[in-house]
Amino acid sequence: MMGRGRGGSGAAMGLGALVVAVLVGVVLVGCSTETGAQADSAVFADLVASIIQEAEAGGAGDAQLAILRQAQSDGWLSIEVDRAVNRAAVECVNDAGSYAFYQETTMESGLVLPGFSALADTPEQEAIADACTTEVQFWVNGLYQMQPTSMQLNETYLDQQIPLVRSCLERNGYTVVPDATTHELLRQAVDVRSETNSGVDCLTEARIESF
Repeated sequence: MMGRGRGGSGAAMGLGALVVAVLVGVVLVGCSTETGAQADSAVFADLVASIIQEAEAGGAGDAQLAILRQAQSDGWLSIEVDRAVNRAAVECVNDAGSYAFYQETTMESGLVLPGFSALADTPEQEAIADACTTEVQFWVNGLYQMQPTSMQLNETYLDQQIPLVRSCLERNGYTVVPDATTHELLRQAVDVRSETNSGVDCLTEARIESF
């Protein structure tokens, strides 16, 4: 059976569960009061500093740390770099005697997520995948997925889909504040889904379940 490496596309275990947790983060935190390139630069600076600190403590390899520090200097991380570290993780797994392959997924927002899958049938195979992910890929993958340019794609998609969330809530008898923000409507939809045990699931109806 194929299992994803810790940093495999959509399956990272840490850093807030990365993009898998974007909806929860958006709902609970909301938008920054800052706007524009200056705000994005500040957000990225704080994010990459935090990730570098965690990567240093968590066992990232020298090459991965060098990539993170270069991104800190550049002010962003390209998809080509993220693709490269995922392919390097695949090579690491295969060189260690297990098996992995590179893959990409595209979220509804259009955000392309480089990743990889690795064998995890035995404890030894799982350990190989975890070790390679930690050394080569995990924190770079996290930075790419959570940097402002990536998050903005998801934010834009949420804004586009929110009329469907509003319509679903109203159709199911829920009162919606006329001037409710995207984040307020998402929070309400999350609450309704929880209260109804997914009986009323306006997020899935609006095709934002993967967030």
